Amino acid sequence: MLFFGHIGITAFLGKFLYLPLLFVVIGSMLPDALDKGLVLIGITDYSRFVAHNIFFGPMAGMITYAVTRRRDASLAILFGCYMHLIEDSNRFLPWLYPLVRYELIPVQGINIMLGTYEYVSEAIGLSLLIILFRFKSNVIAIRERILSNIKDSYDRRIVKKVRK
Repeated sequence: MLFFGHIGITAFLGKFLYLPLLFVVIGSMLPDALDKGLVLIGITDYSRFVAHNIFFGPMAGMITYAVTRRRDASLAILFGCYMHLIEDSNRFLPWLYPLVRYELIPVQGINIMLGTYEYVSEAIGLSLLIILFRFKSNVIAIRERILSNIKDSYDRRIVKKVRK
């Protein structure tokens, strides 16, 4: 997945979870920025290495909380990082690095592989970004309706249990 796929899908879902969009977007791009940045400056030869595992998100969230003292910002960073991993899971990821040693394949520079998955995810991500910013009030209204329906359904179950 590339730029618009990561940002669009993650920002759209982050909006439904009431997370601050700036931090969601930063979190969604943080794994690539770190790992690809390390490749570009020559520190490592692996483009999915330090930040493409399940331990990076919580660490980035804790650092964000230490700097900002905002719980919502740290959760947004964590959410963005984990969404990035889910969106990248069509190819190999070292999920448990550094606990598990992986046979990583070195890369020369930044390789961008374009296939059906990338084209579709970019189109979806760009579409969701357009929907999010063009129809922002409608997205918020839909979110509120969904949450209201979930709450009503939950309340009906509680009432049924109490009546029994």
